[in-house]
Amino acid sequence: MSKKEKQTMPEQDLPEEKETSAQPGQETAAEAPAEPDYYEKYVRLSADFENFRRRTEREKAALLAYGKKDFVEKLLPAYEVLLRQQAKMQKQTISQECAEEMKNLLGGIQMVLGELDKAFKSEGIEKMDVVDTPYDPMKEECIATIPSSSKQDGMVLEEVQMGFMMDGKVLRPARVVVGKAGEEA
Repeated sequence: MSKKEKQTMPEQDLPEEKETSAQPGQETAAEAPAEPDYYEKYVRLSADFENFRRRTEREKAALLAYGKKDFVEKLLPAYEVLLRQQAKMQKQTISQECAEEMKNLLGGIQMVLGELDKAFKSEGIEKMDVVDTPYDPMKEECIATIPSSSKQDGMVLEEVQMGFMMDGKVLRPARVVVGKAGEEA
């Protein structure tokens, strides 16, 4: 604006300059522009990202464990058949009822089972030993009861299907026959 324009303008149209008692470079609270707190936003965003990273790591581990569990459950029936056949063949070998070829076959089965045992052990999978132990409904499924002595009351007398644990949790419950004292079974 030129000096002439300023002189011709009425005084009410001129912007008033405010005088403040603040030092130059300092602003009062009323005059400070409302700036967002970028540091606070950064800290929150950083914490959110860290929580996201941890959650995705947990979910990834859970998915891997679930996939491993699913695969192992498919292998367990074959593994159980091999274990039962091994036990049967060992009984026949002890009683000298089998030929040399059967002894070789037993050796092969034992090698296969040894490798499977190593693999299962490395993954935290173990067979439950339930025969002659008290019945535990958290680990075993009772499919029948049979009359027994009072000493065997509530004890697992026979294992019908093997049970397995994975990382301390029941992977597959054992199916068992439990002894029951008294006349009724």
